[in-house]
Amino acid sequence: MKKLIVLIGCLMFMGCITVNPITPVKPDPHELVVRVEGDRCLDKETILELAALPRKTMTVENDELAFSYNCKVYEGKAYITIMSIGSYKAEDLWKDFRLMKLKGIKEAVIYLNSPGGEAFQGMAITDEFRIVKKDIHLTVEGRGLIASASIPVFLAADKRIASKNTIFLIHPASLTKWGFFTESLNDLKSQTLMIEILNEMYAESVAGHSKLSKEKVLELMKQDNWFTAQKAFEMGFIDEIK
Repeated sequence: MKKLIVLIGCLMFMGCITVNPITPVKPDPHELVVRVEGDRCLDKETILELAALPRKTMTVENDELAFSYNCKVYEGKAYITIMSIGSYKAEDLWKDFRLMKLKGIKEAVIYLNSPGGEAFQGMAITDEFRIVKKDIHLTVEGRGLIASASIPVFLAADKRIASKNTIFLIHPASLTKWGFFTESLNDLKSQTLMIEILNEMYAESVAGHSKLSKEKVLELMKQDNWFTAQKAFEMGFIDEIK
């Protein structure tokens, strides 16, 4: 019992102890000297001046004239990658083409492997190809899948190349919707008109760069039509099969 009382007393006593905070001691200053290139020494002021200078790895040479992520330039030739219509937007292509002209680049090679995408983006990219061809020679190399909105893009280049295992797809334009909303009869008529216009523009673009007539393209667009690189060559879609 005495031991218990003593223990409780110790605990109570310990609980009442206050500890004064320890004041940190500031270490004595040390002079920093960096020795480089033999006996050459840099003082503190010089080191601070050098530290304030930008490093080459931290800056981009004339970043206002930088190409987009999808466009690389090597030895005076541009290389563009398009994997889907929309991931590489028409506005990015517009900027890249104008930078090419400013830098005097006369040739661009486009790698295209695309399931398609937004119709308006596809037509805008097709227009950029058509407009810039008088200044820059465009070669497109198709791989994998050239489908839907990417077909007019492929056809608009000066030279069209595809690997023998490339697959092509033509299908009618469609409208994707999501969310909760109401639509009137006029809304539906307006959407129908928009799709009809897209089909007409698509057919005209394909017919203008192939052996197919506009009527034949519109007929193919009534349903999904898949065809091989050899068939695409026969229709005038491809200039060379690899």
